[in-house]
Amino acid sequence: MRGFLRSRKAIGVFIAVIAVHILLGVATFGPSTSADLSEVPVAVLDDDGGALAGELTGADLDVVDWETVATHDAMIEALDDKEIAAGLVIPAGTSDTLAALGPEATEPVVLELYVNHGRNPEAAQTIEATITGLTEGAAAELSGQTLAALGETDAAVTPGSVPVLADPIRVEAISVNAPADAADAQTPLVLVAMLWIGSLIATLVSWLGLHRKDATPMGFLGAQLIVVAALAVVQPLSIVAVGNWLLGMDITLTGTLFGALALTTALFFLIQSAVLNWLGFGGWPILVLLWLFSFTLLSVPAEALATGYRVLIHSWLPSRFPYEAIQGIVHFDGAGQAGLMLAISAAIAIGALALLLASYYRLRNRDLSVNPIAERVAKAGNDDDAVDTSEASDLTDGGDRRPTPA
Repeated sequence: MRGFLRSRKAIGVFIAVIAVHILLGVATFGPSTSADLSEVPVAVLDDDGGALAGELTGADLDVVDWETVATHDAMIEALDDKEIAAGLVIPAGTSDTLAALGPEATEPVVLELYVNHGRNPEAAQTIEATITGLTEGAAAELSGQTLAALGETDAAVTPGSVPVLADPIRVEAISVNAPADAADAQTPLVLVAMLWIGSLIATLVSWLGLHRKDATPMGFLGAQLIVVAALAVVQPLSIVAVGNWLLGMDITLTGTLFGALALTTALFFLIQSAVLNWLGFGGWPILVLLWLFSFTLLSVPAEALATGYRVLIHSWLPSRFPYEAIQGIVHFDGAGQAGLMLAISAAIAIGALALLLASYYRLRNRDLSVNPIAERVAKAGNDDDAVDTSEASDLTDGGDRRPTPA
């Protein structure tokens, strides 16, 4: 025991603990604890051309990044392409209605707010509350001015006009691309997470199992390609079945969704296998980091991520592209940039395949007949034997050397 406490391994325990704290803090909790929703794109369709649009968009709101669209169709297209989180429509005649507010007013101005819940439910709720609060503030100010003016003239207000004068501007929220329920909202993330874990298990088991006495580099790679081809068929069927039967989801396995799940399976397996082929167990931390960062970052709205997370990590994560593709298929009926994200995923998969095939030259220099786990255990045992031998030597050379009695 004293030998261990004096060795470098004792110090390594504390270094490992600190490293894990840093890793979990940065990769797992950092994106959510540092989240601050800002500059969320929201479009304005001003069919009125009056002062209200400028008053609303001129408000000092860090959370909203206002854009303008020319037509209703352009706004809907931007919503379906996930380019905007919401669209605010100011109808024609708004200025005339507000200017005519008086003791006999009967109709308020109703602004339509299209909220893109399929893009990110959390961001959608925040944007809806923010814009609703903004219009309520503008309505309250206008109501106060109008009532003050009517008070100065002692005008008689009809009972029907009281609600309109108290709340002359209202917002009608319209959900767009909305998930059916909370489980449906989590479907893309659940599918991608299960695909990653399933591919990782298949990668590790096959990689370890292929270390055999008769293994050759060509046979090693050939077997991995056979596994990924079979896994790309089996895993989508298994995951959808588990999601529907055990998790209570309602996933419709269309041909497009099956293709996306199969492509994602191949992408993940090829990346994971290429890392292990090139680096062995030394590449395991890379796969762990990809796991930790991916599903923490994907669960947070991109506009809420700190710049470092959004630019340096989220922008290139391999899991991000199939996630957005599956999200587009599930919540946007194939829109939402699903085609583009599938194309990027396919390009990454091809790159991973090339890297896997190139690992042939790395495998030629390794003994594929030795199981990597057994090799590590044997190496650890040899290290322990070396420590024990060193300690025995210390006792022999520098221990208790009492003179032998005559």
